[in-house]
Amino acid sequence: MIPIPTTMKAAVYHPGNNNLVIDQKYPIRPLKANEVLLRVSACGVGNTDVAILSGASTDPRTYILGHEISGVPVLLGDQVDKKITPGKLYSVLTISGQEHGINGGSAFLNTIGLGLDGGYAEYVIVTEANLVEVPEGVSAEAAAVASDAGITSYNTVKNTAGVTKGTKVLIFGIGGLGHLAVQFAKHLGATVFVCDVKPEARRLALDLGADGAFDLIELTNKTAAGFTVDTTIDFVVNNQSFNLAMAALKGNEVNFPFISKLVLAGISAEKLSFIDVTTITSGVQILSNSYGPKSALEEVLDLFAKGLIHPSIQSEPLEDIGKVINELRSSRITGKKVVVPKL
Repeated sequence: MIPIPTTMKAAVYHPGNNNLVIDQKYPIRPLKANEVLLRVSACGVGNTDVAILSGASTDPRTYILGHEISGVPVLLGDQVDKKITPGKLYSVLTISGQEHGINGGSAFLNTIGLGLDGGYAEYVIVTEANLVEVPEGVSAEAAAVASDAGITSYNTVKNTAGVTKGTKVLIFGIGGLGHLAVQFAKHLGATVFVCDVKPEARRLALDLGADGAFDLIELTNKTAAGFTVDTTIDFVVNNQSFNLAMAALKGNEVNFPFISKLVLAGISAEKLSFIDVTTITSGVQILSNSYGPKSALEEVLDLFAKGLIHPSIQSEPLEDIGKVINELRSSRITGKKVVVPKL
């Protein structure tokens, strides 16, 4: 077991600063009795981080960002179950038992990497309840992606959207979540179409099994010609994607009592204005999804381990987190990027 330092390298969020600050000597606080110190193996980078750095949250706290984490325990608190094994790889369930966030708000803003110190660092402190053992055959990078992009896209497709064999699905945004959602929907037996502005994202979706891929103009023309689906899943979440999704769902209401579903599953700074008579009478059920239960993470890891789902991952050193964030801001990433600390 490596010696445990009292400080570490970390990428720190400071309120009002649009960029993370690399701190070479961020303090590692003492463990509480129910806590575990993980050496971070990998941490996924996502649009939630971009939104926070862009001012979507008014969180006054200074903390380490990064909430898609895998790592190995190096120190256990006195009350931690001894079945937690030092040196074993674990995926971190970000939300586990929090009741609320800042000012009584969402619990999502009182979790690891989203209010509490997260995984853009060499070490992170979690509780036993946050840990899900990673099966053999799953890399540290894939285990990190599973902990948020995996769990969110899987829960969106299987549980919120209720995709089953024969469902016709249209997915907007083939990024870190969308490229996994394509595979989950195909695994469940759906016919899958995608819409993305980037040619490389559309190609990735087709490579992963999508039955059709459209840009915005192509989809507009398709829906005008009568193209419809049962369910749309929107990882972009802006007014344009919402209106295109509604257009693709029109006509399904004639199959009453069947209800078409539009699932919003992305983080966007853009405010949607869609509550009107047309929306209410459309026959479309509008739902949202932002994460998932522990069981979903366990299922995702199992699918990864069996080679049934293949995350598209690129790794960068922790020191380059600013570059990766800027790539996300400018929509230059296809698939998923993770950062890896070098100890």
